[in-house]
Amino acid sequence: MNDLPARKNIKLVIAYNGAGYHGWQRQAQGFDTVQEQIEKAATNVVRHPVIVFGAGRTDAGVHAEGQVANFYTTNFAVPLSGLRRPPTSPCR
Repeated sequence: MNDLPARKNIKLVIAYNGAGYHGWQRQAQGFDTVQEQIEKAATNVVRHPVIVFGAGRTDAGVHAEGQVANFYTTNFAVPLSGLRRPPTSPCR
């Protein structure tokens, strides 16, 4: 039997201007990273802590368009349409 609670796996497709970030991956030193900012935003939306898993990483100052990541949520009350934003091109 599975003792894990039921959860949704949420896929994200992300574009960002990385000029103000120290890369994708969360840093122990407290530098601002893309992963950390997305985790804060997702936590705010689903109302519980989440860990975002990226399909790749970028270095400090690098932009991305179409970066794929995911996180899990046990909050089934949040409609997926509420997580969507119209596409823009922040990388240019």
